[in-house]
Amino acid sequence: NEGDTVLDAYCGCGTTVAVAQRLGRRWIGIDITYQSISLILKRLADRYPDEWPAIEANIKLDGVPRDLASATALANRRDDKTRKEFEKWAVLTFSDNQARINEKKGGDGGIDGIGLFFIDKDTNGRCIIQVKSGKTGPRDLRDLMGTMSREKAEIGVLICMDLPTKAMRDEMTAAGKYVHPTIGREYDRLQVVTIAEMFPDPANGRPARRLDLPWARTDTVKKAAAKGDADKQGSLL
Repeated sequence: NEGDTVLDAYCGCGTTVAVAQRLGRRWIGIDITYQSISLILKRLADRYPDEWPAIEANIKLDGVPRDLASATALANRRDDKTRKEFEKWAVLTFSDNQARINEKKGGDGGIDGIGLFFIDKDTNGRCIIQVKSGKTGPRDLRDLMGTMSREKAEIGVLICMDLPTKAMRDEMTAAGKYVHPTIGREYDRLQVVTIAEMFPDPANGRPARRLDLPWARTDTVKKAAAKGDADKQGSLL
């Protein structure tokens, strides 16, 4: 009945959640991976662009980092599966759920996520995103530059725990700028983002830092099938 609560304990791409939202039911969705949660949030945001701020304000997220301490705790877990979830959370949170996650098994080739943007109507630019939970240094940025060269990417972002050292800042300066040929905006080719910067700092009036790309594409994430989202309740067995 309308107003009742629907539970989907394996919510996946979020069809049950989307239908419950559309039909005025309260809902609880559970999944083992943050990528599913990200997909559901994007699905709702795409479906309800005008109402999304109010909907988002009433969604309670459990089990995902909400501050630096919980993000650090997730990053420091020893098992590889949890470390991958930290990487997915970092990429998707920083990109507002727009970047593609690298699903390649085993070695990821130095790519945890890819953000796309329009150079012109026929050409995509690429932003390579790497996530490091341990110590970082200038070598990591040189490796990122190598990955950018191999993948023909215009911009590279390293998400890490600590502020960049002077040697890392020198590498960022040496990498130079990317100037978008159509709109003329200038971007650092190499960027370093700390996990702390991904959370807002109200005391200092600093908002959460997010991926900033020229003409960013918002349609690169595989959309969940909308089948079953119609305003019709199916029969229950």
